[in-house]
Parts: sequence; C-alpha cells; structure tokens
Amino acid sequence: MIATVKPTVSSVESVTDDVVGFLSHLKKSGEAQILGVAAGLDLSLSQLRAMFVLADCQEELAVNELAERIGLSMATAGRAVQALSRADMVTRREDDQDRRVKRVRLSEHGRAFVAGCVQAHRAAVRECVESLSANERERLSQALAPILARGNDLTTTGCL
Repeated sequence: MIATVKPTVSSVESVTDDVVGFLSHLKKSGEAQILGVAAGLDLSLSQLRAMFVLADCQEELAVNELAERIGLSMATAGRAVQALSRADMVTRREDDQDRRVKRVRLSEHGRAFVAGCVQAHRAAVRECVESLSANERERLSQALAPILARGNDLTTTGCL
C-alpha cells in the first residue's frame, strides 16, 4: 500500500501568527534604539508618527491634513507640531492663500532623525538575515518575491 501525502495549506491565522512573530523579532533590536533616542529628545509617539508621515510626503501638509493622516484631533496634532517645531524637527509657515492655515514639513534635522530610524530598522533586519543559512535566505527571498512584485497593489489590499 502506498500512502499519498497531501500538501498542507496553512490557515490565514497560522500564517498571520508566523508573520507577526517574525516582524516582532525584527523590530526588537532597532526599536529599542529608536525609542531611546526619541525619549532622549522628549518625543511622544504622536510626534514620531507625525514625523514619519511627513517624511513620506513630497509636499508640505496643512496641520489638519497631518491630523487626519495620523488619526489625531486637530488640537493634538497642533500641539505635536508645535513641540516638533521647538525641537527643530519640522518647519511651519502660514499658507499663502489662507493665513489661518499652517503648513508643515520636516526640517533637515527631522529628515536626518527619520533617516537614522530607518537605518536602525535596516540594520536589525540585516542582522537577522545574516543569521540565516544560505538556504533559508534563498527560501525567504523566493517567498517574498511574488508578494513584493505586486507593488502598489499591496497597499490597496491591506498588505504592506
């Protein structure tokens, strides 16, 4: 008698648990450094979120636009921008069309801080990848390739 082996299909929950575990592992070393620097600069999580949103923007944002993107009230976002401005992390100015509107963008100091955070995360990922065998690295690369090839479709489907 010959036994047939059925391929196993991982459940969504199982894969979700695996991915969350893997990402948590990657974040731990870089996150500690970033949060330490943020605490040393007396930055709140709301201020950090604002900085990362601004880093992704090519143009200045009005404070109300920033508030909407990070899910804060206008007052809370305004206080975050004010504190970031005092710390020289952002620049703000009056809108050319409406002086009541304040426009904000990262300063050079703010961009350097965000770049340092990104580099810390990259270093943590690199450390993890270096710990993998060549076979494990190849399998990971092959598993990620079709997902990453979807590009912008990932953001509309909730993935990446």
